[in-house]
Amino acid sequence: MLNVKATFDGRAFVPTQAVDVPVGTEVEVRLPTERPAKPPQQDAEWQAVLEELAATEPVFPTVEEALQRSRKRA
Repeated sequence: MLNVKATFDGRAFVPTQAVDVPVGTEVEVRLPTERPAKPPQQDAEWQAVLEELAATEPVFPTVEEALQRSRKRA
């Protein structure tokens, strides 16, 4: 049996390395039933980022103003 790591792109599982199988080969993908827990340090880092974002004023007060600015650049 060949084990292949892959990522899900929203539509399909894409191998993270080259796989030597013919096109059209049917495979079975086994998914873990539980997601691995994030390390506590990673949670703390994300929480700090979220708190910083919440404490800062947005560059543009509305989405419309941001879109107008980005369209002028294009």
